[in-house]
Amino acid sequence: MENNSNNLPLIELTSSYDIYAAHQLRRPEWPESKNREIFGQCADLHGHQYKLVVVLEGRIQQDSGMIVNGYEMDRIVKEKVLAIIDHKFINEADIFFKEHLTTVEWIACWIFGKLKNEFPPHCRLKTIQVYETPALYAVYSGS
Repeated sequence: MENNSNNLPLIELTSSYDIYAAHQLRRPEWPESKNREIFGQCADLHGHQYKLVVVLEGRIQQDSGMIVNGYEMDRIVKEKVLAIIDHKFINEADIFFKEHLTTVEWIACWIFGKLKNEFPPHCRLKTIQVYETPALYAVYSGS
């Protein structure tokens, strides 16, 4: 069946995932007093129940009626992200975090980088949202 993509609806598909992980905000080159001043209690090892929201954008595929199969989306997120940081110490989970603090902002950027080229060409990764708490989250769209 032929896809005339210009006539098919442009849709956002969103899926969310729980991530249980620990991290510590600390610069080893700084004295303890400066780490405490800048990062407060977050200078100590602590954990979060993060919420990851992945938003894809694409045209509904005529043959499947979907942008991407939800099971395939879950498989990609689990393999590329959750397997690396879920139930882990994020500071040591990936080489990226040797050079970047494990702030919610940098975690969102890292996840976007892990996922941006993993989905079929007819859809694109639009945004990543990472909730550190229900009230504090970062949104990254790759720019």
